Amino acid sequence: MNELQLVESMHMKTVTCKSGKAHLMSVPITQHVSAEQKAALEGKASVAIKCSAACGDKILAVMHKPTFFNNRKEEICTRTFGCSSEKHPMAEVIWAQGDFLMSSESTRFFERIQYNDGLDQYRMLPREIHEEMQRRGADAVYGFQVRNPLHNGHVLLLKDTREQLIKAGYKNPVLLLHPLGGWCKDDDVPLDARMRQH
Repeated sequence: MNELQLVESMHMKTVTCKSGKAHLMSVPITQHVSAEQKAALEGKASVAIKCSAACGDKILAVMHKPTFFNNRKEEICTRTFGCSSEKHPMAEVIWAQGDFLMSSESTRFFERIQYNDGLDQYRMLPREIHEEMQRRGADAVYGFQVRNPLHNGHVLLLKDTREQLIKAGYKNPVLLLHPLGGWCKDDDVPLDARMRQH
């Protein structure tokens, strides 16, 4: 995400693609670097991306013609989460990041990341989600993102949303349930247990 996309995501909750179409993007996705990393990478033609937690030393992608800009931590936190308190679990993560963000003219991914935790079949690309919704004949898709098991209030909200969409004339609204994986709070229910509940 470049700086213009970051600002658009924070202020408009969208990101506009090259064709001019705006897509929902309520949470910016950024790549942070420290001042030392920025100094070492500036001027390079390309930068290799690795994720030691998932793939060891394997190169997952290459960012071509990298650019750097300030990590607007307070603005990102307040615009995205409504607060900048370091006690907020995601704000805490952002405040701990490097002082710069990195973007590139283009990024080339070499392969799909596999976590080999029994949940890889649920990690779908946007294109795959679109294809699945087409396969199901969805004429509307409503999404719900959650980082804990569903409780009765969630279920009632989701049922009501479906009923409202049917009343509005949709024939086959389909729920896209999106549990958050990766980093969670220490007292959150683990992802594998949540997936079994979902």
